[in-house]
Amino acid sequence: MGLLKDFRPSTHGLHFDNRWPVGTPNFVFPVPILGRVRIGDASDGLCGGMAFTVADLFLAGRRPPARTDAPAGGTPLFEYIAARLLASFSIPSGVLRYYYWANTPDHDTGVRPVVRPGLARKTIEDQIPHVVADLDRGRPATLGLVTVRSFNPGALGRCHQVLAYGYDRAGSAITFRVYDPNQHDDDNVTISVDAADLARGRPIASNVSCDPIRGFFRVDYSYTDPSAIAG
Repeated sequence: MGLLKDFRPSTHGLHFDNRWPVGTPNFVFPVPILGRVRIGDASDGLCGGMAFTVADLFLAGRRPPARTDAPAGGTPLFEYIAARLLASFSIPSGVLRYYYWANTPDHDTGVRPVVRPGLARKTIEDQIPHVVADLDRGRPATLGLVTVRSFNPGALGRCHQVLAYGYDRAGSAITFRVYDPNQHDDDNVTISVDAADLARGRPIASNVSCDPIRGFFRVDYSYTDPSAIAG
């Protein structure tokens, strides 16, 4: 078993859900002549920013703010989360990665020696080792959950991000314990993958609050000092 020391979503996670009123802009910029320009809508979710914020706080040895309601747009905590959301996208490479995964079949296609790995193989063989390595060295790992199969870039908004903080192995199966921004203070959210299922059916089971997960990858993360918003 690999588990970050003392980490629990109920103590280290943000104590509010990933929900904001429609029309709450992610960013507001003053632009000459045009005035204040509003970009994005937080009602679409700030899950990546919340996952990065919790990782920042944990690595800094700080606890999250005590508030139990989502911060209003324009407040320091909201702006911090929104900035970390932008970082979690790693534009443009991160968005292109979601799009490529969203348009990759669940299972391998083609005929040897020309075979395109499906999401099951990419998740199990390419990504899980990186997630485990992060956790084994005491660092949480943000997971990009791919839940759609679509050529429409707008559909990527239905994908989700969570923060893995531990794992358990049982034979060919591995279960990750995760902080889900959609389920605040819930210590029982998991994602389970069984390598034995690679050749049959969908390999992923979870109780994350999102659409069924087709595959997931480790999101590139770099630390930012959260002292200004820590509890």
